[in-house]
Amino acid sequence: MSKNPGLFESDYTINGTHATRLKFLAKKNSRDDDEPDNPKSAKIFERYIDVYMNAAVWGISYRRRAKADTSSSDRARIYADAFIRERDNCRFLYRLVILLDDSEKLTQDERIDRAFRYDTSPDKIDESKKNWELFNDYVRGGIDIMYEKFTADCSNRDEYFERIFSVMTEFQKELEGIDYEAELAKLIG
Repeated sequence: MSKNPGLFESDYTINGTHATRLKFLAKKNSRDDDEPDNPKSAKIFERYIDVYMNAAVWGISYRRRAKADTSSSDRARIYADAFIRERDNCRFLYRLVILLDDSEKLTQDERIDRAFRYDTSPDKIDESKKNWELFNDYVRGGIDIMYEKFTADCSNRDEYFERIFSVMTEFQKELEGIDYEAELAKLIG
């Protein structure tokens, strides 16, 4: 029996449009950006891992997924050491996304097993890989959402900051209107 690979223990590469958008959202890609009115990146997040984790939240919150894109050769790599430093947060987000995903008609027990047991069970390697791809579909969908919401019609740092404030205020109001305790209680039964 093969051992299931651990979550968030190796490098992960995002390709195509999603890589371009991730880079645009992260400060890490902003070196050589000397012109404040013509930025090469929005610098909304400090690191690629920050974009990745936030994208998981945005993707599941808006129920938006996106398949891997290969339309360009652009790539962005999140290194294993970043995942190791953020392992607890990443695992929490992974389990939350997999638990809340309702794209398949699963029972409560099946959803809980999928979120908490598949990645630790040697006989569930195929299911674990499917969940990993599902999670990253939500991450890519979240990257698309953040890029659209945070950067549309913005061309300088002041406009990005105004847009961030506006989007985050709207997002907070949307989240306050959701009774997460009731949603989780339904799942747990």
